[in-house]
Amino acid sequence: MSNNLLNVVEEAVKNHIETSNRKLYQFEKNKLYDYLGTALVNRLKMHKCFIAGGAITSLFTGTKINDLDIYFRNEDLCVKFVEDSWEDRDDWINMLTKKSILMRVEDKEIQVIHFNFFESAQEIFDSFDFTVCMGAFDFETEQFTLHEEFLKHNSQRIIKFNKNTAFPVVSLLRVHKYNNKSYTISKPEFLRIAMKCMDLDIKNAEQLKDHLGGMYGINYDKIIKFSEGEEFSLDKVIDKIEDLCLDEDYFKKPEEVKFDDLDDVIDTIKKKNIKITTIKDKVYKIRYNNTLSVLALKPAFYDEVSGKEYIENNKFYKFVEKEDNTYKSHWDSNFTYKIGEIAEAKGDFLYFNEKNEIDKSSYKFNGALLEVKIEYDDFQKKYDNNILAKKCFVVREVPKDEYMKWVNEEEEGCPFED
Repeated sequence: MSNNLLNVVEEAVKNHIETSNRKLYQFEKNKLYDYLGTALVNRLKMHKCFIAGGAITSLFTGTKINDLDIYFRNEDLCVKFVEDSWEDRDDWINMLTKKSILMRVEDKEIQVIHFNFFESAQEIFDSFDFTVCMGAFDFETEQFTLHEEFLKHNSQRIIKFNKNTAFPVVSLLRVHKYNNKSYTISKPEFLRIAMKCMDLDIKNAEQLKDHLGGMYGINYDKIIKFSEGEEFSLDKVIDKIEDLCLDEDYFKKPEEVKFDDLDDVIDTIKKKNIKITTIKDKVYKIRYNNTLSVLALKPAFYDEVSGKEYIENNKFYKFVEKEDNTYKSHWDSNFTYKIGEIAEAKGDFLYFNEKNEIDKSSYKFNGALLEVKIEYDDFQKKYDNNILAKKCFVVREVPKDEYMKWVNEEEEGCPFED
């Protein structure tokens, strides 16, 4: 009986707290929903998201919301959110890292956090650096959760440090940001951050890059770029930073890079290495169907394949006119190909397709399909769906039933298969 009574009392207290929470912060909730708009609110509810950090601080301190940090309960919800957002033509992504994705949804700057996933707002707070950021809104319960010191420290505009944060170097840099917002930090608190940084064991450039991962807008390569064979040391990094502001690009806004391949993004969330190759100073992703896709930037996770091996271990294809046993270019009927011989471009280049993109050829299924080999030195680049080369060796004519089987298999394939 006593246990039943205790359960009833605990449930009553819980309901009272939830009811009070809703009433207490109804204004802030309405303000947040108005800022987000109905479509985005519904999407955040559907995927049981949290908004936490700076946006909630801005909401409660009456300052402008600059962007939204979105946290997820698990990987599946995060992936589905990105897939659903990708369907909108106005959505784009301009930063893709091991920790987050910066994207635009419904004209809002959204940072999709994927370095970890969180079942509760408290778990999110455990990873934060300052109590003034420890506010969250849970779209599953439609309630705010605030750290017990959140309102007090924001009203006093003081910074208190959480020593368990994963990235104290970023916290040290963020002190400057908060100073510009008229927040202050005591000497002991600042010392706590510095001593936490001293506790880090950074042994290479990749580890350092991880600890600078929150510095959006800073060109990491300028800070941690080491020559081939150059030994890494923090002393050298300190020297490199000394001259950083003298670089002519220091004050330039980073260029927005659109990532137009959804499986790149999904692979990054899943911490799955992307295969890339470098050919003639261009970086390409080797896509799921073994075709090349130009990359503006190297992804967060990748395995690199030799460009020479990729080109010389693959074959390429071209639809041509066939008259008797003569193969003529559709573009120039005076240009002929002969099986077992080398064909060299008269002008700039010859044009081919990769095996799984023959259905994207300008002359698809028109005439005969030739299979060719291209030497690495003769390969120029991939442009759209075309492979450009100076010359090739003609291997054979591919039977129609064989190449149509390739096309059908490609159409049935799953773009997110392992």
